[in-house]
Amino acid sequence: MRERLRALDTALLWPMVLLVIMGTLTVYSAGRGTVQSTLWAKQTVWNLMGFAVMAFLASLNPKRILRSGFPLYVVGILFLALVLVAGRKIGGSQRWIVLAGLTFQPSELMKWLTLLFVAHRLGTRQPQDLTARDLAGVSALVFFPMLLVLKQPDLGMAVSFLPILVLIPILKGLRAKWVALTLVLMTLGGVVGWQKALKPYQKQRILTFLDPGADLKGKGYQINQSRIAIGAGGLTGQGFTSGSQTQLNFLPVKTTDFVFSVWAEERGFLGVLLALGLFGLVLTRILDTAVAAKSASETYFCVGAAGIIALHLLVNVGMVIGVLPNKGIVLPFFSAGGSSTLSYFLGLGVVMAVRHRAQIK
Repeated sequence: MRERLRALDTALLWPMVLLVIMGTLTVYSAGRGTVQSTLWAKQTVWNLMGFAVMAFLASLNPKRILRSGFPLYVVGILFLALVLVAGRKIGGSQRWIVLAGLTFQPSELMKWLTLLFVAHRLGTRQPQDLTARDLAGVSALVFFPMLLVLKQPDLGMAVSFLPILVLIPILKGLRAKWVALTLVLMTLGGVVGWQKALKPYQKQRILTFLDPGADLKGKGYQINQSRIAIGAGGLTGQGFTSGSQTQLNFLPVKTTDFVFSVWAEERGFLGVLLALGLFGLVLTRILDTAVAAKSASETYFCVGAAGIIALHLLVNVGMVIGVLPNKGIVLPFFSAGGSSTLSYFLGLGVVMAVRHRAQIK
């Protein structure tokens, strides 16, 4: 046990621990007086389980973890297919399956399993030896689970796979033609997604973003209430459990998608800066680990991990302040949810394994 704890990277661990504590307190405040009043306790259990998973993975050889990428990817695809066939439907979306009495969302874990497989596959060859055919094949590995997730439907989760494609231009030294190839693939994916995969309500979310003031009591209600809550926070916030928009239940989906609005209302602009600063420390440490990694596969995984977390951060914060469409993307370490919590701890456990191996002379 001590060996596993010593494998943890404290420079990454402590800002993450602070974010988890801040998130759990925010979930507690958001759930007060509602049917979600005990959600914070469940989230605490998920966080503790996540720490255990992270400590276990951090003590392993990252080469061993990455080599398991292919079988884990196949298992993940099978679970996504199972969701479409026999998944549990909640709120009009079929995204969950029930395992041993627990509701589990496979797509949360799948983005990390995809990253594992892609990083391992790309790392088996030198970047200069990779051809357009190789990179197109890797892109297909990313787009396949994305399409299965879109069928659920879950646009936000499908978008979270996109940072893995950023590995393509990085691999080729940011040469213009490879950046262009990545942009073309993403653009084509977006066009096909709009025409064939997006549901009417998902298209409406994007249209509402373009003109949120057109329907303040309907499609634009969530963004409008979120803006009011954030503005009410001012410089120092209204105080813990004292946010008017939160406690009067004007703010929707306040334990998941809009949990950062609760934090901003209660802690103000200074609290927002604190949270963003801690996220910055987490991302900086992950990228520093990517540089220190002993193999290309490990570097690619760390870069992809930073991309996934950064995308969720940017999209969620952009969503709650109204500068991006409402995609239903949760905020890492803040939003309640067992599947998302465990998946992020899993991803960072692999990053810590890379750091631990890099420190061994």
